[in-house]
Amino acid sequence: MLSPQSDLSRPSATADSWGRYYTAEWVSTSLVTAIQARRPRLIVELGSGRGALASAARDKWQRAHVVTVDVDHSATPLTDASVAGKGSFRHHVHDVLDDDLAERIGLSLGSVDVAVCNPPYVRPRWRKSFGRILEDAGLSGSLKSIHDAGADLLFIAQNLRLLKQHGALGLILPDGLIAAGKFEGVRRALLREHRVEQVVQLPRRVFAGTEAQTYLVVLAKKSGETSTVTLRQISGAGAISPPLLVPSEMAQRRLDYSYHASSCARRMDHGSRRGHKIRDVTLAVSRGTFSSQQFAQCAWPVFHLGDFIAGDPVVPKRFRLSQRTLGALPPRTKLSMPGDILVARIGRNLHEKVAIVEHGPCVVSDCVFTLRVKEEARQAVLAFLSSKAGRHALDASAHGVGARFLSSSDLMDLEISR
Repeated sequence: MLSPQSDLSRPSATADSWGRYYTAEWVSTSLVTAIQARRPRLIVELGSGRGALASAARDKWQRAHVVTVDVDHSATPLTDASVAGKGSFRHHVHDVLDDDLAERIGLSLGSVDVAVCNPPYVRPRWRKSFGRILEDAGLSGSLKSIHDAGADLLFIAQNLRLLKQHGALGLILPDGLIAAGKFEGVRRALLREHRVEQVVQLPRRVFAGTEAQTYLVVLAKKSGETSTVTLRQISGAGAISPPLLVPSEMAQRRLDYSYHASSCARRMDHGSRRGHKIRDVTLAVSRGTFSSQQFAQCAWPVFHLGDFIAGDPVVPKRFRLSQRTLGALPPRTKLSMPGDILVARIGRNLHEKVAIVEHGPCVVSDCVFTLRVKEEARQAVLAFLSSKAGRHALDASAHGVGARFLSSSDLMDLEISR
């Protein structure tokens, strides 16, 4: 069995000791409502905790047999009283990531009709058996590094192993698998091998103790390659957006509603005019040299996140380095030169932090991107990134479970109208 001390390498400070954030009733109901399955006989919830998803599934499919599994002995899923007059129920205390899980809990691989799951936000220490789980689910080649395999991906793989062909999987997933560049291979594999039916972006802070952006995801196992994905968004007030249909090739890049809705709005604003992407007019993009821990010890000024000035997109003169200071910098220190555009890459309000270097050269922290843009496009890029539309585009492109961040590829793919 997994234990918090020995196998969970990065437990959260705000989740419980197993990295779980408990699911609100309305979230459970929303996920189960989105699953289109007729008369399922067998329903499974892995990592069940208090059994919120299993309970919602039981309310919808009252004659089904429900199986819940959790490694935590203190987990309190469905009780006999809660299932009185309904289908049968069984709970198992066992390691969900055991590659022999099906046998241990009396099931067969490929026998489950519906699986529901809210994976914990942890990264288990790697075990060789995890490779077999990913391989069985067709996900072993989707990662550049096995060290990127968190519990969320492993739980997806384990659920896919248990599901029968055309079985339905309903998930609550964090931002990484939905939007992070390093998981593009995972999204590609899921879209090619299964029918991803719907992804619903939930409001932030829907789980107590975290501001993590989360999503409801519904897919049908081995039901044909996904051609288009339906994306939706639920607002903080509970209103659900109209559906946004995204082609598979675009969904591979990202699956979050806010990103695609923002891109769609910009295309509509531009009409038939096709603008440049920032990458088309950028000569180079780089991160600063010094971390926040390092630059505190520097004898020279380092431009950091708190040095952006709202309403004044110009780097202050005090960050300009003298010739003497330039000669004292460590080898291979990256310099931002006059005309370079600086963009924050991390932080809750990173979309509001854009500035141009007029008094240089200067040194920036590794929390800041430096864009070296072609001279003829420099003012257009600065004007766009500083505009309301640009701030909205940056905000929509940022992602992250904890601190929000912007990848260089997402920044480069922003389109500027002509």
